[in-house]
Amino acid sequence: MQNAKARMADVPAGFHRLDRMDDVMGGFDPVYIRREADGHVTLGFHVGQQHCNPRGHCHGGTWATMADVVMGVNVGFVTGLSGPTISMSIDFLGAAAEGQWVEGRAEVLRWTPNLGFAQCRFSADGEVALRANAVFRRKFPPHRDFESLIARSSEQNG
Repeated sequence: MQNAKARMADVPAGFHRLDRMDDVMGGFDPVYIRREADGHVTLGFHVGQQHCNPRGHCHGGTWATMADVVMGVNVGFVTGLSGPTISMSIDFLGAAAEGQWVEGRAEVLRWTPNLGFAQCRFSADGEVALRANAVFRRKFPPHRDFESLIARSSEQNG
C-alpha cells in the first residue's frame, strides 16, 4: 500500500481546501470542496488519524458528520435557505482506511418553503462506501457566505 503521507498530498483536480467553518469541522481538517457544473458542491478528504476508529478505518461519526455537512451545504447553495437537520438516515456500505481519498456528492431532491430534501453518496478511492438522505429545515439565509468561502479557498489552494 502506498505511504499514507504521500497519498495525503494527492488532492484531485478542482478541489480547494475548505476554510474552517466552525470548531466541529476544525477537528476534521483538512477538508476540501469542489463546485460542480450543476451548482452542487462535492466534499473530499484523505482519511487521517483524526477521522479513524481504533481499527484504523474512518469512524462512523466522521461519516455521519461529513454526510450532514455536504447535504446541508448543498441545501443552502441550491435553495438559498438553510437550517438544522431534522432527520438523517445512513447506510454504511463499505470502509475507508487511513490515507484513502473519500469523496461525497450530494443532490438536493426537492424543497418546499420550509423543508429541503437531500441525498448523498460517499466513495473511498472510487468504491461506494456510504449513502445517506436527510431532511433540513429551511429557515435562515446561510450564516456563512459559501461563495466567498470557496473563493478564499481557491485563492489559497488554486
